[in-house]
Amino acid sequence: MSCVYLIDDDELILDLHAELLGAAGLKVRRFSSSRAFLSSYVAAGDCECILSDLRMPELGGLELQAELLARGVETPLIFITGHADVATAVEAMRRGAFDYVEKPVDGRQLLARVRAALARCAELHQAGQARRAREQRLGLLTAQERRIAEWVVQGKSSREISELASISVRTVENHRARIMDKLQVSSVVEMVRMLL
Repeated sequence: MSCVYLIDDDELILDLHAELLGAAGLKVRRFSSSRAFLSSYVAAGDCECILSDLRMPELGGLELQAELLARGVETPLIFITGHADVATAVEAMRRGAFDYVEKPVDGRQLLARVRAALARCAELHQAGQARRAREQRLGLLTAQERRIAEWVVQGKSSREISELASISVRTVENHRARIMDKLQVSSVVEMVRMLL
């Protein structure tokens, strides 16, 4: 289930947003400060987003964003503020904020932005899984297989590779077959795509 982390020092705003998002079937976790959120946040690996007020005592939204970036958190962050100014909005977006919304917030608009952020999180999660699977498969290759795979990517023929590696053409073909098996690809084109 998708989770939205709400961070706002105004309890009324927390109540309103939690009710709106909960009614839409989203799991909501509420925090009255950035510090409270940071002390308990552990990325769940599921689809999630952070909806945070920009101006809060102690640790404001931009400071929260900086801390999340320092921790390597890629969870989409939506800022909500009643004190919008162009410079702050530009800075938040430059640092990677997903969106920036002014108070008072239209419920439908907020829900649409949260859903878009959750969809982006799902894309990031899927891309991360694909990257890790690719890295795991590449890690199965021996040093010799990696060299041969690099030459294949460069467009070298089996004969050219055999001369470069000082092995027979048949051995090159055997290596190529093992490489394709380990990478779980069925063609040289797929192998090249994976290695590029």
